Amino acid sequence: MKLTTASKRIVCVLGIFLFSIKLLLAVEVSKSELARMEAQVAKENAENKKLQEQAEQVAKELKSLSRQMVKSAEQIQNTEDKISKMEDELKLLEEKLKREEDSFTREDENLIKTLSALENLALKPTESLFVQPLSPVEIIRSAMLLRETVPYLEQNAQRIRKKLEEIEKQKQQKEKQVKKIIAQKDILEKEHSQLKALMQKKSKLGNTLKVQKDASQKKVNRLAAQAQDLRDLLKKLEKERLEKERKEKEERLKAEEKRKKQEEKERAYLNKLKEEAIKEQGEGFIKAKGRLPMPARGQIITRYGEETAKGVSSKGIIVKTRSQAQVVAPFDGTVIFAGPFRGYGNLIIIDHGKGYLSLLAGLETMDIELGQLLLAGEPVGQMPENDDAKLYIEIRKDNHPINPLTWIQN
Repeated sequence: MKLTTASKRIVCVLGIFLFSIKLLLAVEVSKSELARMEAQVAKENAENKKLQEQAEQVAKELKSLSRQMVKSAEQIQNTEDKISKMEDELKLLEEKLKREEDSFTREDENLIKTLSALENLALKPTESLFVQPLSPVEIIRSAMLLRETVPYLEQNAQRIRKKLEEIEKQKQQKEKQVKKIIAQKDILEKEHSQLKALMQKKSKLGNTLKVQKDASQKKVNRLAAQAQDLRDLLKKLEKERLEKERKEKEERLKAEEKRKKQEEKERAYLNKLKEEAIKEQGEGFIKAKGRLPMPARGQIITRYGEETAKGVSSKGIIVKTRSQAQVVAPFDGTVIFAGPFRGYGNLIIIDHGKGYLSLLAGLETMDIELGQLLLAGEPVGQMPENDDAKLYIEIRKDNHPINPLTWIQN
Protein backbone atom coordinates (compact mmCIF):
# COMPACT_ATOMS: atom_id res chain seq x y z
CA MET A 1 0.00 0.00 0.00
CA LYS A 2 1.48 3.33 -1.12
CA LEU A 3 1.29 6.43 1.04
CA THR A 4 -0.09 9.63 -0.42
CA THR A 5 1.91 12.86 -0.35
CA ALA A 6 -0.26 14.17 2.50
CA SER A 7 0.32 10.98 4.50
CA LYS A 8 4.05 11.25 3.96
CA ARG A 9 3.99 14.81 5.24
CA ILE A 10 2.01 13.79 8.32
CA VAL A 11 4.49 10.97 9.06
CA CYS A 12 7.40 13.37 8.58
CA VAL A 13 5.85 15.98 10.88
CA LEU A 14 5.07 13.31 13.47
CA GLY A 15 8.68 12.06 13.33
CA ILE A 16 10.03 15.58 13.82
CA PHE A 17 7.60 16.10 16.70
CA LEU A 18 8.67 12.87 18.41
CA PHE A 19 12.37 13.72 17.89
CA SER A 20 11.80 17.19 19.40
CA ILE A 21 10.07 15.67 22.42
CA LYS A 22 12.96 13.23 22.80
CA LEU A 23 15.45 16.10 22.47
CA LEU A 24 13.61 18.20 25.07
CA LEU A 25 13.49 15.26 27.47
CA ALA A 26 17.26 14.72 27.03
CA VAL A 27 17.88 18.41 27.69
CA GLU A 28 15.76 18.34 30.85
CA VAL A 29 17.49 15.17 32.08
CA SER A 30 20.92 16.71 31.36
CA LYS A 31 19.96 19.93 33.17
CA SER A 32 18.78 17.99 36.18
CA GLU A 33 21.92 15.84 36.24
CA LEU A 34 24.14 18.91 35.80
CA ALA A 35 22.38 20.74 38.64
CA ARG A 36 22.81 17.72 40.88
CA MET A 37 26.49 17.39 40.05
CA GLU A 38 27.16 21.11 40.43
CA ALA A 39 25.53 20.99 43.86
CA GLN A 40 27.70 18.00 44.73
CA VAL A 41 30.82 19.81 43.47
CA ALA A 42 29.89 22.84 45.61
CA LYS A 43 29.47 20.53 48.61
CA GLU A 44 32.83 18.86 47.98
CA ASN A 45 34.50 22.24 47.58
CA ALA A 46 33.09 23.29 50.95
CA GLU A 47 34.40 20.08 52.52
CA ASN A 48 37.74 20.64 50.81
CA LYS A 49 37.88 24.15 52.30
CA LYS A 50 37.11 22.67 55.69
CA LEU A 51 39.96 20.21 55.20
CA GLN A 52 42.29 23.09 54.36
CA GLU A 53 41.38 24.76 57.65
CA GLN A 54 42.03 21.48 59.42
CA ALA A 55 45.34 21.26 57.57
CA GLU A 56 46.40 24.62 58.97
CA GLN A 57 45.52 23.45 62.47
CA VAL A 58 47.45 20.19 61.95
CA ALA A 59 50.42 22.18 60.60
CA LYS A 60 50.47 24.16 63.87
CA GLU A 61 50.31 20.93 65.84
CA LEU A 62 53.15 19.44 63.74
CA LYS A 63 55.27 22.52 64.46
CA SER A 64 54.54 22.15 68.17
CA LEU A 65 55.53 18.47 67.97
CA SER A 66 58.78 19.46 66.25
CA ARG A 67 59.60 21.78 69.16
CA GLN A 68 58.82 19.00 71.64
CA MET A 69 61.09 16.65 69.66
CA VAL A 70 63.91 19.22 69.82
CA LYS A 71 63.57 19.39 73.61
CA SER A 72 63.35 15.58 73.90
CA ALA A 73 66.45 15.08 71.75
CA GLU A 74 68.38 17.57 73.90
CA GLN A 75 67.35 15.69 77.05
CA ILE A 76 68.56 12.42 75.50
CA GLN A 77 71.93 13.93 74.61
CA ASN A 78 72.30 15.40 78.13
CA THR A 79 71.54 11.99 79.63
CA GLU A 80 74.11 10.40 77.29
CA ASP A 81 76.70 12.90 78.57
CA LYS A 82 75.77 12.15 82.18
CA ILE A 83 76.13 8.37 81.66
CA SER A 84 79.51 8.82 79.93
CA LYS A 85 80.82 10.91 82.87
CA MET A 86 79.49 8.38 85.39
CA GLU A 87 81.15 5.53 83.48
CA ASP A 88 84.46 7.45 83.50
CA GLU A 89 84.13 7.99 87.28
CA LEU A 90 83.38 4.27 87.73
CA LYS A 91 86.53 3.38 85.77
CA LEU A 92 88.65 5.65 88.03
CA LEU A 93 87.08 4.07 91.15
CA GLU A 94 87.88 0.56 89.87
CA GLU A 95 91.50 1.51 89.12
CA LYS A 96 91.95 3.14 92.57
CA LEU A 97 90.35 0.12 94.28
CA LYS A 98 92.71 -2.27 92.49
CA ARG A 99 95.76 -0.22 93.54
CA GLU A 100 94.61 -0.16 97.18
CA GLU A 101 93.91 -3.91 97.20
CA ASP A 102 97.37 -4.70 95.72
CA SER A 103 99.08 -2.45 98.31
CA PHE A 104 97.06 -4.05 101.11
CA THR A 105 98.00 -7.55 99.95
CA ARG A 106 101.74 -6.73 99.99
CA GLU A 107 101.68 -5.14 103.46
CA ASP A 108 99.52 -7.95 104.79
CA GLU A 109 102.03 -10.58 103.60
CA ASN A 110 104.97 -8.73 105.20
CA LEU A 111 103.10 -8.39 108.51
CA ILE A 112 102.21 -12.11 108.52
CA LYS A 113 105.89 -13.10 108.07
CA THR A 114 107.03 -10.79 110.89
CA LEU A 115 104.32 -11.99 113.26
CA SER A 116 105.18 -15.63 112.50
CA ALA A 117 108.82 -15.01 113.45
CA LEU A 118 107.81 -13.27 116.70
CA GLU A 119 105.39 -16.06 117.53
CA ASN A 120 108.15 -18.65 117.05
CA LEU A 121 110.49 -16.64 119.30
CA ALA A 122 107.83 -16.27 122.00
CA LEU A 123 107.02 -19.99 122.00
CA LYS A 124 110.67 -21.17 121.99
CA PRO A 125 112.87 -18.31 123.29
CA THR A 126 115.66 -20.55 124.64
CA GLU A 127 116.05 -22.64 121.48
CA SER A 128 115.97 -19.51 119.36
CA LEU A 129 118.78 -17.89 121.34
CA PHE A 130 120.99 -20.98 121.41
CA VAL A 131 120.86 -21.59 117.68
CA GLN A 132 122.03 -18.00 117.00
CA PRO A 133 125.86 -17.60 116.89
CA LEU A 134 125.74 -14.38 118.93
CA SER A 135 127.58 -13.13 122.01
CA PRO A 136 125.58 -12.42 125.20
CA VAL A 137 125.75 -8.69 124.53
CA GLU A 138 124.39 -9.15 120.99
CA ILE A 139 121.61 -11.39 122.30
CA ILE A 140 120.56 -8.74 124.84
CA ARG A 141 120.66 -6.07 122.11
CA SER A 142 118.46 -8.23 119.82
CA ALA A 143 115.93 -8.70 122.60
CA MET A 144 115.80 -4.93 123.13
CA LEU A 145 115.29 -4.36 119.39
CA LEU A 146 112.47 -6.90 119.31
CA ARG A 147 110.82 -5.20 122.29
CA GLU A 148 110.95 -1.85 120.44
CA THR A 149 109.57 -3.50 117.28
CA VAL A 150 106.30 -4.56 118.92
CA PRO A 151 104.78 -1.00 119.13
CA TYR A 152 105.75 -0.39 115.47
CA LEU A 153 104.02 -3.62 114.45
CA GLU A 154 100.92 -2.57 116.36
CA GLN A 155 100.90 0.78 114.53
CA ASN A 156 101.39 -0.99 111.21
CA ALA A 157 98.53 -3.36 111.97
CA GLN A 158 96.30 -0.41 112.85
CA ARG A 159 97.21 1.34 109.57
CA ILE A 160 96.43 -1.83 107.59
CA ARG A 161 93.09 -2.09 109.43
CA LYS A 162 92.22 1.50 108.39
CA LYS A 163 93.26 0.78 104.83
CA LEU A 164 91.01 -2.27 104.83
CA GLU A 165 88.12 -0.09 105.99
CA GLU A 166 88.90 2.45 103.21
CA ILE A 167 88.87 -0.35 100.63
CA GLU A 168 85.47 -1.44 101.90
CA LYS A 169 84.17 2.15 101.54
CA GLN A 170 85.50 2.33 97.98
CA LYS A 171 83.74 -0.93 97.14
CA GLN A 172 80.50 0.54 98.43
CA GLN A 173 81.07 3.71 96.34
CA LYS A 174 81.63 1.51 93.30
CA GLU A 175 78.38 -0.37 93.92
CA LYS A 176 76.47 2.93 94.32
CA GLN A 177 78.01 4.26 91.09
CA VAL A 178 76.95 1.09 89.22
CA LYS A 179 73.39 1.49 90.53
CA LYS A 180 73.34 5.17 89.44
CA ILE A 181 74.50 4.23 85.94
CA ILE A 182 71.80 1.56 85.65
CA ALA A 183 69.17 4.09 86.78
CA GLN A 184 70.40 6.68 84.23
CA LYS A 185 70.28 4.06 81.47
CA ASP A 186 66.67 3.31 82.41
CA ILE A 187 65.93 7.06 82.16
CA LEU A 188 67.65 7.15 78.73
CA GLU A 189 65.49 4.24 77.53
CA LYS A 190 62.32 6.03 78.66
CA GLU A 191 63.41 9.25 76.93
CA HIS A 192 64.03 7.31 73.70
CA SER A 193 60.55 5.76 73.98
CA GLN A 194 58.97 9.22 74.46
CA LEU A 195 60.81 10.58 71.43
CA LYS A 196 59.71 7.64 69.26
CA ALA A 197 56.11 8.18 70.38
CA LEU A 198 56.33 11.85 69.34
CA MET A 199 57.78 10.86 65.96
CA GLN A 200 55.01 8.29 65.37
CA LYS A 201 52.35 10.85 66.30
CA LYS A 202 53.86 13.42 63.92
CA SER A 203 54.09 10.87 61.09
CA LYS A 204 50.52 9.66 61.67
CA LEU A 205 49.13 13.21 61.65
CA GLY A 206 50.97 14.03 58.43
CA ASN A 207 49.90 10.81 56.68
CA THR A 208 46.24 11.12 57.75
CA LEU A 209 46.05 14.70 56.52
CA LYS A 210 47.67 13.81 53.18
CA VAL A 211 45.28 10.87 52.57
CA GLN A 212 42.21 13.01 53.34
CA LYS A 213 43.35 15.87 51.13
CA ASP A 214 44.23 13.56 48.21
CA ALA A 215 40.93 11.68 48.40
CA SER A 216 38.91 14.91 48.60
CA GLN A 217 40.77 16.50 45.68
CA LYS A 218 40.32 13.41 43.46
CA LYS A 219 36.60 13.38 44.18
CA VAL A 220 36.25 17.08 43.35
CA ASN A 221 38.22 16.65 40.10
CA ARG A 222 36.10 13.66 39.03
CA LEU A 223 32.80 15.43 39.70
CA ALA A 224 34.00 18.58 37.97
CA ALA A 225 35.00 16.55 34.89
CA GLN A 226 31.59 14.87 34.76
CA ALA A 227 29.87 18.25 35.07
CA GLN A 228 31.94 19.59 32.17
CA ASP A 229 30.95 16.62 29.99
CA LEU A 230 27.28 17.37 30.66
CA ARG A 231 27.81 21.02 29.75
CA ASP A 232 29.25 19.93 26.40
CA LEU A 233 26.23 17.71 25.84
CA LEU A 234 23.84 20.54 26.64
CA LYS A 235 25.59 22.80 24.12
CA LYS A 236 25.07 20.17 21.41
CA LEU A 237 21.42 19.55 22.28
CA GLU A 238 20.34 23.16 22.85
CA LYS A 239 21.31 24.98 19.69
CA GLU A 240 18.88 27.78 20.43
CA ARG A 241 20.75 28.59 23.65
CA LEU A 242 24.18 28.55 21.99
CA GLU A 243 24.68 32.28 22.36
CA LYS A 244 23.75 32.22 26.01
CA GLU A 245 26.06 29.26 26.57
CA ARG A 246 28.86 31.11 24.81
CA LYS A 247 28.39 34.14 27.05
CA GLU A 248 28.27 31.93 30.13
CA LYS A 249 31.42 30.24 28.97
CA GLU A 250 33.12 33.58 28.44
CA GLU A 251 32.10 34.64 31.93
CA ARG A 252 33.46 31.39 33.33
CA LEU A 253 36.70 31.88 31.42
CA LYS A 254 37.00 35.40 32.73
CA ALA A 255 36.35 34.16 36.25
CA GLU A 256 38.88 31.36 35.70
CA GLU A 257 41.43 33.81 34.33
CA LYS A 258 40.80 36.08 37.28
CA ARG A 259 41.21 33.12 39.61
CA LYS A 260 44.44 32.07 37.85
CA LYS A 261 45.80 35.57 38.07
CA GLN A 262 44.90 35.61 41.75
CA GLU A 263 46.60 32.22 42.20
CA GLU A 264 49.67 33.43 40.32
CA LYS A 265 49.72 36.52 42.50
CA GLU A 266 49.41 34.38 45.63
CA ARG A 267 52.04 31.95 44.30
CA ALA A 268 54.41 34.81 43.57
CA TYR A 269 53.76 36.17 47.06
CA LEU A 270 54.41 32.74 48.61
CA ASN A 271 57.59 32.33 46.54
CA LYS A 272 58.69 35.77 47.69
CA LEU A 273 57.96 34.78 51.28
CA LYS A 274 59.85 31.52 50.74
CA GLU A 275 62.81 33.35 49.22
CA GLU A 276 62.77 35.82 52.11
CA ALA A 277 62.51 32.94 54.59
CA ILE A 278 65.47 31.16 52.97
CA LYS A 279 67.39 34.44 52.88
CA GLU A 280 66.51 35.13 56.51
CA GLN A 281 67.41 31.53 57.38
CA GLY A 282 70.80 31.91 55.66
CA GLU A 283 71.44 35.19 57.46
CA GLY A 284 70.50 33.52 60.74
CA PHE A 285 72.94 30.70 59.99
CA ILE A 286 75.75 33.23 59.43
CA LYS A 287 74.90 35.04 62.68
CA ALA A 288 74.97 31.70 64.54
CA LYS A 289 78.62 31.08 63.59
CA GLY A 290 80.47 29.60 66.55
CA ARG A 291 77.20 28.80 68.38
CA LEU A 292 75.80 25.85 66.39
CA PRO A 293 75.04 22.82 68.58
CA MET A 294 77.10 19.66 68.02
CA PRO A 295 74.79 17.26 66.09
CA ALA A 296 75.77 14.40 68.44
CA ARG A 297 77.62 14.26 71.74
CA GLY A 298 81.04 12.62 71.75
CA GLN A 299 84.80 13.03 71.27
CA ILE A 300 86.29 14.56 68.10
CA ILE A 301 88.78 11.97 66.75
CA THR A 302 89.47 13.54 63.33
CA ARG A 303 89.66 17.29 62.74
CA TYR A 304 89.18 19.32 59.58
CA GLY A 305 92.27 19.15 57.33
CA GLU A 306 93.86 16.19 59.15
CA GLU A 307 95.27 13.38 57.01
CA THR A 308 93.05 10.29 57.05
CA ALA A 309 94.00 6.62 56.80
CA LYS A 310 93.55 6.87 53.02
CA GLY A 311 96.18 9.61 52.82
CA VAL A 312 93.81 12.47 51.99
CA SER A 313 92.89 15.57 54.00
CA SER A 314 89.59 15.36 55.86
CA LYS A 315 86.94 17.75 54.52
CA GLY A 316 85.00 17.61 57.79
CA ILE A 317 85.28 16.25 61.34
CA ILE A 318 84.59 12.79 62.79
CA VAL A 319 82.98 12.43 66.23
CA LYS A 320 83.10 9.13 68.15
CA THR A 321 79.65 8.84 69.77
CA ARG A 322 77.92 6.52 72.18
CA SER A 323 76.11 3.47 70.85
CA GLN A 324 72.69 4.57 69.45
CA ALA A 325 73.50 8.24 70.17
CA GLN A 326 70.83 10.81 69.18
CA VAL A 327 71.68 13.00 66.17
CA VAL A 328 70.02 16.43 65.67
CA ALA A 329 69.96 19.18 63.03
CA PRO A 330 72.67 21.81 63.67
CA PHE A 331 70.40 24.65 62.44
CA ASP A 332 67.05 25.41 60.76
CA GLY A 333 66.92 24.15 57.19
CA THR A 334 65.37 21.98 54.48
CA VAL A 335 66.29 18.32 53.87
CA ILE A 336 67.52 18.09 50.26
CA PHE A 337 68.96 14.55 50.48
CA ALA A 338 68.35 11.60 52.81
CA GLY A 339 69.57 8.12 51.95
CA PRO A 340 72.58 5.85 51.31
CA PHE A 341 75.40 7.43 49.26
CA ARG A 342 78.58 5.66 48.12
CA GLY A 343 81.09 5.28 50.95
CA TYR A 344 79.19 7.59 53.31
CA GLY A 345 76.51 5.09 54.35
CA ASN A 346 73.31 6.88 55.33
CA LEU A 347 73.78 10.56 54.42
CA ILE A 348 71.63 13.60 55.30
CA ILE A 349 72.14 16.97 53.55
CA ILE A 350 70.42 20.06 55.00
CA ASP A 351 70.15 23.38 53.11
CA HIS A 352 70.46 26.35 55.48
CA GLY A 353 70.22 29.08 52.82
CA LYS A 354 72.80 31.55 51.45
CA GLY A 355 74.71 28.64 49.90
CA TYR A 356 75.36 26.90 53.25
CA LEU A 357 74.86 23.12 53.54
CA SER A 358 75.51 20.67 56.37
CA LEU A 359 76.26 16.96 55.76
CA LEU A 360 75.75 14.24 58.39
CA ALA A 361 76.90 10.68 57.59
CA GLY A 362 77.22 7.37 59.43
CA LEU A 363 73.71 7.16 60.94
CA GLU A 364 71.96 3.82 61.40
CA THR A 365 68.39 5.20 61.20
CA MET A 366 67.00 8.41 59.68
CA ASP A 367 63.74 9.92 61.01
CA ILE A 368 63.23 12.62 58.35
CA GLU A 369 61.84 12.92 54.80
CA LEU A 370 63.03 14.66 51.65
CA GLY A 371 61.82 18.28 51.59
CA GLN A 372 61.10 18.32 55.33
CA LEU A 373 61.64 21.62 57.15
CA LEU A 374 63.75 21.20 60.28
CA LEU A 375 64.30 23.33 63.36
CA ALA A 376 67.71 23.68 65.01
CA GLY A 377 68.10 20.76 67.43
CA GLU A 378 65.27 18.70 65.87
CA PRO A 379 66.12 14.93 65.88
CA VAL A 380 67.08 13.47 62.50
CA GLY A 381 68.17 9.93 63.44
CA GLN A 382 70.30 7.65 65.62
CA MET A 383 73.81 6.18 65.41
CA PRO A 384 74.49 2.41 65.08
CA GLU A 385 74.24 0.12 68.09
CA ASN A 386 77.94 -0.54 68.68
CA ASP A 387 80.91 0.88 70.62
CA ASP A 388 82.63 2.19 67.47
CA ALA A 389 79.89 4.54 66.22
CA LYS A 390 81.33 7.51 64.30
CA LEU A 391 79.46 10.55 62.93
CA TYR A 392 80.96 12.46 59.99
CA ILE A 393 80.09 16.19 59.97
CA GLU A 394 80.78 18.53 57.08
CA ILE A 395 79.74 22.15 56.37
CA ARG A 396 79.88 23.60 52.85
CA LYS A 397 79.61 27.12 51.42
CA ASP A 398 78.75 27.28 47.70
CA ASN A 399 79.67 23.56 47.54
CA HIS A 400 83.17 24.12 49.01
CA PRO A 401 84.02 22.46 52.37
CA ILE A 402 84.79 24.83 55.28
CA ASN A 403 86.03 24.10 58.81
CA PRO A 404 82.99 22.98 60.91
CA LEU A 405 84.81 23.69 64.20
CA THR A 406 84.67 27.45 63.50
CA TRP A 407 80.85 27.16 63.39
CA ILE A 408 80.05 24.56 66.04
CA GLN A 409 79.93 25.62 69.69
CA ASN A 410 82.88 24.25 71.65
